[in-house]
Amino acid sequence: MCSRFPHLPPLPFLLLLPPILVTGSGCAIGEAERTRRLRSACAGGDWSACEEIGLKLFHGRRVFQDEARAIPFLGQACDGDRWEGCLELGRAYRDGRGVGADSRQAARYFERACTGDFGEACAELGLLHEAGNGVRRDLTRAADLFEKACESGLTENCVRLAAAFEDGRGRARDPVRAAELYEDACTGNDYAEACLRLGRLYRAGDGISRDPVRAASLFEHGCNAENAESCAELARQYADGEGVDRDPKRAEELYGQACGGPRWWVDGGDGESCYRLAEMYRTGTGVERDEERADEYFFRACRRGYRLGCAPPPPPAPDSA
Repeated sequence: MCSRFPHLPPLPFLLLLPPILVTGSGCAIGEAERTRRLRSACAGGDWSACEEIGLKLFHGRRVFQDEARAIPFLGQACDGDRWEGCLELGRAYRDGRGVGADSRQAARYFERACTGDFGEACAELGLLHEAGNGVRRDLTRAADLFEKACESGLTENCVRLAAAFEDGRGRARDPVRAAELYEDACTGNDYAEACLRLGRLYRAGDGISRDPVRAASLFEHGCNAENAESCAELARQYADGEGVDRDPKRAEELYGQACGGPRWWVDGGDGESCYRLAEMYRTGTGVERDEERADEYFFRACRRGYRLGCAPPPPPAPDSA
């Protein structure tokens, strides 16, 4: 298999060579020959070859990316019942990549691949029905499609199905069934979003037995998987002593982890956690009072879209510290 030019000499030496010698390496020549054979096979009715070359062009896999040139190959592949070709063609029309954006056409391609039991296509079609994008908004149909995608092993769609049961969207409300699906996704597949949602169900006791201890364990599971909202929920439990021993220092650490780094445009993070941490520093609740750090985290909260951080309360009067 041809890797990323492993046999070539170091870059300084390459810069001394004529371009034809660099681009004409054995790796590039081999890839060009393979592409030529794929084109020939596709022209001869080998739909898997059409699919492969379409995917290569669409994603830039060892060839220069050219989404517009990929479209005819993906179309031929889809016509030959190659479901990944249909899926990527649907995404191209949905996102306007290589073709004009057309959600209705995208839905047709997703539908075709879904009827071939291609789970990813069922999921994409379900999202269109959920949003009413290019198709009639139909939450029951969306839930049916998420269930089909879930059964094909796509855990994210099991979580979407669980949310339908939890919220009564496209399914009769059934928190117990939702909890079962979240449990499988969390403990069976380490899917952090499922741990978060299941933890919230146990903490609220909405339709299942309230269990803040179990909730804390699930939030910790999600937090360890770098899910910021799970870290935030666990921080609140440590701050309030709910399901765990009250520990403001641990709450401070977790809010900081959930808030994210100072580069809000890169680091992401949870704005509300930034705000709660700022409030701890402003009031000296469980930590040493620090107005400078409070201002820093109010600013981060604001930048992360949490509006209360944009107009923070004034520092408390000295006698109320």
